[in-house]
Amino acid sequence: MREEIDGVPMLSEHMPIYVAEWGGGRLVLESEFTDKHLNRAGIVHGGLIAALLDIGIAAGAYADAEEPRDWYGVTISMTINFVQAVGPGAVTCKSGPTGGGKRTRHVEAQLLDKAGALVASASGVAKIIERPK
Repeated sequence: MREEIDGVPMLSEHMPIYVAEWGGGRLVLESEFTDKHLNRAGIVHGGLIAALLDIGIAAGAYADAEEPRDWYGVTISMTINFVQAVGPGAVTCKSGPTGGGKRTRHVEAQLLDKAGALVASASGVAKIIERPK
């Protein structure tokens, strides 16, 4: 499965995010940072890293749902730990729920660079909402 995530149209114009795996309590997103994502220090701007982790938290909250596309998530709170700088190249965001109730979930997310090294991690709480039919 490799489809573009549909929740963030404006961001998709500048940084497409693809779903590589979704279900069974696990979400894997793939994207790629380019030179246009770099700040003046020559590294990816932290706000872009935070945006990708936010999507991981919100969508990862319902990665254990029987049919994840029937739901969407809204991040209520998120804490990020930036571990190392990252430059242009492919990145992977892995996330999934770690606890909570039926509609409010605790979620962990990690952003990894193309070599699999940890760039940043996040923990958060997301509310799960059923998509209108």
